[in-house]
Amino acid sequence: MQEWDGLLLQLSKFIIICLTTYDLSVMAEDGDGDLAALIACSSNNSSNSSSTSSSSMQVILFHCGSHECIRQEFRCNGVPDCADGSDEAVRECGCLPNEYQCGETCIDNMRLCDTRIDCVDAADEANCETYACPVGHFKCNNHFCVPSEHVCDFHDHCGDGSDEQECHHRECWKAEFECSNGQCIRPGRICDGVAHCKDATDEVHCLPEDFAVCGSGARVHRYYWCDGWPDCRDNHADELHCGECDPAWQFQCPNSRCVTVSNLCDAICDCVPDCADEANCTHLTYTLTDGVKVCEVGSSMSCSVASLDRVLDRCITLPFLCDGRNDCHNGGYLSDESGCGEETCGGGDGNRSDWFSCSDGRCLPPNLHCDHKYDCLHGDDELNCSRPECQSSEWQCRSGQCIPAAGRCDLTYQCHDKSDEVNCGTVSCGADRRCDSGQCVKPELWCDWLPDCPDASDEAHCERRRECRLDELRCASGQCVPLRYKCDASVGPRQACADSSHLLNCSKERCGPGLFQCGSGPCLPPSMLCDGEVQCPLTWDDEDNCPFSCSASAPYCECRDISISCLNQGMTSLPSDIEPQISRFHLAGNYLNHTLDISTFLPYRHIVFLDLSNNSLSTLPAGVFLHLSRLRILDLRHNYLRSVANSTFLGLVNLKTLHLSGNAILALEGWALYGLSSLTTLEMSQQGMRNVSCHAFVGLRSLLNLRNLSNNQLSHLSGGAFSGLSTLLSLDLRHNQLSVMDPRVFSGLTSLHHLWTDEFRFCCLAREVGWCHPPPDEFSSCEDLMTNSVLRVCVWVLGFIALLGNSFVIVWRLLYANDNKVHSFLITNLALGDLCMGLYLLIIAAVDIFYRGVYFIYDAFWRTSSLCQLAGFFSTFSSELSVFTLTVITLERLVVIVFPFRVPRLSMRWTKVIMGVVWVCVAFLAALPLADIHYFRNFYGRSGVCLALHITHEKPSGWQYSVFLFLVLNLASFSVIAGSYWGMYRAARTSSAAVRSDLQRRETSMARKMTLIVVTDAACWLPIILLGVVSLAGVTIPPQVFAWVAVFVLPLNAAINPLLYTVSTAPFLSKARERALNVRSSFRWSISRRATNSSTGTAVDDRTTVVKPTLTLGDLDHTPGALSTLSALHLLTPHVNHLNSTRGHQPRRSQSLHGTVGHVVAKRNTNEEWAVSQREIIPLCELTNHTHTQLSRQLSRKKHAKHHHELYD
Repeated sequence: MQEWDGLLLQLSKFIIICLTTYDLSVMAEDGDGDLAALIACSSNNSSNSSSTSSSSMQVILFHCGSHECIRQEFRCNGVPDCADGSDEAVRECGCLPNEYQCGETCIDNMRLCDTRIDCVDAADEANCETYACPVGHFKCNNHFCVPSEHVCDFHDHCGDGSDEQECHHRECWKAEFECSNGQCIRPGRICDGVAHCKDATDEVHCLPEDFAVCGSGARVHRYYWCDGWPDCRDNHADELHCGECDPAWQFQCPNSRCVTVSNLCDAICDCVPDCADEANCTHLTYTLTDGVKVCEVGSSMSCSVASLDRVLDRCITLPFLCDGRNDCHNGGYLSDESGCGEETCGGGDGNRSDWFSCSDGRCLPPNLHCDHKYDCLHGDDELNCSRPECQSSEWQCRSGQCIPAAGRCDLTYQCHDKSDEVNCGTVSCGADRRCDSGQCVKPELWCDWLPDCPDASDEAHCERRRECRLDELRCASGQCVPLRYKCDASVGPRQACADSSHLLNCSKERCGPGLFQCGSGPCLPPSMLCDGEVQCPLTWDDEDNCPFSCSASAPYCECRDISISCLNQGMTSLPSDIEPQISRFHLAGNYLNHTLDISTFLPYRHIVFLDLSNNSLSTLPAGVFLHLSRLRILDLRHNYLRSVANSTFLGLVNLKTLHLSGNAILALEGWALYGLSSLTTLEMSQQGMRNVSCHAFVGLRSLLNLRNLSNNQLSHLSGGAFSGLSTLLSLDLRHNQLSVMDPRVFSGLTSLHHLWTDEFRFCCLAREVGWCHPPPDEFSSCEDLMTNSVLRVCVWVLGFIALLGNSFVIVWRLLYANDNKVHSFLITNLALGDLCMGLYLLIIAAVDIFYRGVYFIYDAFWRTSSLCQLAGFFSTFSSELSVFTLTVITLERLVVIVFPFRVPRLSMRWTKVIMGVVWVCVAFLAALPLADIHYFRNFYGRSGVCLALHITHEKPSGWQYSVFLFLVLNLASFSVIAGSYWGMYRAARTSSAAVRSDLQRRETSMARKMTLIVVTDAACWLPIILLGVVSLAGVTIPPQVFAWVAVFVLPLNAAINPLLYTVSTAPFLSKARERALNVRSSFRWSISRRATNSSTGTAVDDRTTVVKPTLTLGDLDHTPGALSTLSALHLLTPHVNHLNSTRGHQPRRSQSLHGTVGHVVAKRNTNEEWAVSQREIIPLCELTNHTHTQLSRQLSRKKHAKHHHELYD
């Protein structure tokens, strides 16, 4: 059974092969091209692409799987046509422009060099040295990229710690825990089993004895002990047993707590529970009326907390004002240290000229003046203030302030001087209950475990339950609340435990669906996130990354964590009161162009990120960044900067990334970037930059990447422009207008690995670079126009040969008349055309010498110069004129040899007309690319040798014209010439068939001469034609081949034609021999004459007899005139012998090949009949059609004589 299966398989393969071999064309003609193509695909599974072709169609296929093919146009069309989807695979279609091809998948470009391997072969994390990080990213020292927000966040994102070096971290807030490395974490993160500090110091001291237990059951870590601020409000356990108190400035409470003397008798009980610090106060600092404490004006100043909870107001006396210690304990809110030490206050020209000066020496902002609250110690800020009239529905405070009448005695201090909550005995409370101090309190607030009355009388005589129900939770204070409130942070202390103990021990609780769980365990609804109030105890998660205002003068700016964003706010100046913990400034889209100066960033020396993009900046004042030593990223994109002056960036010693793209920087002055010693990435693309001065980049000792100097207008780079960039790895100079560079421009770039330029010549200036784009030109090298010494020598040799040889031919043809004037005229035209090729070669050779050693610098200038265009014109004109002239010469020979008597010979008049047309056509074809036509676009300047030959697989604009000119026309001409000489050879063999003596030698001689002509033409044209054909087929021609073709192949005919068509011919050789003999004879005669005169003293006549040279067989070479004479003499010689014998003269036997032909002459009688006589030869070029017919008739009457074999040579 297996044998039959194998046989059937082989049979099916045989049928398929037969179909694809013999029936494809038939199937295509019948309209079954798709079926034919599929059969061809199924028979060839070796590649993903196959094609079938016939006389009527060509189908290109894509091979999907083992037995499936689709049309090539269905590949990468967005629709999977293959069953396996391979036609839409990444390997076939590639990735999107913003993606990187990672094997068989694509990844976003943002994931390149991000320290995480996404490609299987880790290609996305390779070659990161030259990768430019995206905007908003930081370049690590190990060349990876991390987002800028990860810089200085206490986490090593780079892997080498470079993103955490030279960082300035904000000071921790009062309630935060400061790790040993300076990191700040929330108090609820301490000892929770997870290391939140990068150095894990939050998990070091976690034993029970490391915590103080508050009355509510809350625990306070030892880090917060004895800091002067009681975290246990109920028992101050964290401030007890802190050692001996200093009697000079501290008071010791009975519970061992130390209180500063400035807080004695300040209206706040610091010693619990007996308030010993407020007893025995001999100096009156405040008054107590109806349980309300009011600071006494002139004795103490009132300081409030930020929450405006007036119950916590402290009264600080004069000795402790401006002593350098915040005795108000209000976290920097208006305190006893506010306004101290101000030099200009009231009347000056400084920034605080409108502030109010207190008599106690402090300077207060104008908004505190006449605000119905005593802020100065002596109350002078409220003197001479107007007293408004209150409405009937309002009540006027003692200070003159008007408040709603309903706010009187409601336990809320609406009057700044608290006068609305005193003397309340006469005020009716209605349904409310009255405190012992006289204020009114809501019934539901009575005995609710929270004291509301100033004297706490609402919680004094309350009955408390001792046991809670099963559905209730017992708080630490004994209060019973519904069990559902456990770990519910959304419930306030009025509903849940007043001491907040229901929020303790919640770390193991799980919140319901849709709820947010705080880090400490309690749950919150999403609506309470970022509401400006902290509900998550100790961890404050609900307000993380929430916007807040960090500048009173710029409330429109949004702050998050340590960042401020003032995007597109139209600001004209930078706010001066931004909170000091803000270190990332996003200031894009404003108008800071007129206010930046050296003092702008003076208060913000700690910032690490600064975005000043799109701020209409036209200049950067010197020293504007002088104090920003911690800045890591600076963004100056899309401004109007036109130049960067000396020392503009001085002071940015830790800056890593600088963005300058999108400006209009026309020049970089020397030392412009001085001071950026840590800079690793500089982005300067799309500037319109025209000049980079010497030493412009000096000081960039760490710069790795300058890939974005592209897309500018640089036209020249001087020596030293890149000095100081010893660590630079990549440099991009593409899309500029560079024409000249100083040879030393790249000196000192010892670490450069990658260089991008628009032209290969600039790569020659950086020869030690590992990779440079683009590759060298096929005709030129880094040293000279010609790539090696052989080409340099031969271009001179061939140029002089072509110039001198063709000049000699022209002069010789003009000085010596030739019997065949038509042929001589054509040879002269050929020499003129070849003379232009000599001029072309000498121009190229001279340019090679002129630019020797520096050609690559002037390559673009040379290729676009008028001289290069002229050289290209000469080469094309010479080549095509030679081709057409040789075609005319060959056709004229063909007519004379093959049709000697049937077709009239070409007259001189028609020859001039034909050659005139040839000259006009060739000049037009060669000059057309010089016209201002976009199609050609520097047609002759595409290579260093100014040739327009299309022998490359690339197809630049104008390549079709080059193919037509050098391939189509030349191939047609060569075919005509080769075919014509083959016809002439066959005609010569036929004419010599009657003569068998020495037949082989004569045929060999003629074949050799004709073959030489055809071979020389083929050697010149066929290589160019063949190279052009294979390049059109997509074959890549090695660059080395082009130069050799340009020097040795193209000018081959121009160098050989003088030798082939003139110097080696019999007429030239015979005349040269005759001249030599005459010179020798004249020399001998002169010597003999002198000898005779000296011996006899006889005078001799100087006249000599000049013998007219006769036509020799040596003159009958392969020129058209010679060949025509050869054919005529073949018929004429026997009759000449006969005529000579009838006149009684014995003809002289024909000598050798170079002997004379019988010394016979044919004379014309009066009746126009031709007679033949001795001593003179009639050239056939003088025969008219009429006389030619008569002579033929006369000779035909004579008997043919024996052919002489010399006539065929």
